[in-house]
Amino acid sequence: MEKARITIVAVTGIILFFLANYLFRFLLGITGPLVSLILAAVIALHMAFSLAKTLERVPSKEEKARFLWIYGGFIGALFAAFAGWLFLGEGLDAVTFATLFLHYLPYPALAHVCLSEGVMGRFLKKKGGS
Repeated sequence: MEKARITIVAVTGIILFFLANYLFRFLLGITGPLVSLILAAVIALHMAFSLAKTLERVPSKEEKARFLWIYGGFIGALFAAFAGWLFLGEGLDAVTFATLFLHYLPYPALAHVCLSEGVMGRFLKKKGGS
């Protein structure tokens, strides 16, 4: 049952990734690595809060690894597919590859940080204090 809950929160993060990037990059026209950093932080905090509320405890190492593989792996596959599309269209040079990597990296990195005991503990303390 907890595997399903972890998967649901990870899929929610993936959906938020799609919606937030679509809203900011295409509808509002706000782009750049700073947008990726801010969106990654907001999504990671939301997912950490959701996991804390769902599990009512800090996730184990196995649960954290499962979550990060689902979330980071799916987004990584999307970025790899986009890199392939760029390679077929215009060619993929080192600068373009580095730019794609810098846009991808904050998502799994900040999710990893937000699933730490320190951040998750803050959400659990707030929940217990209410």
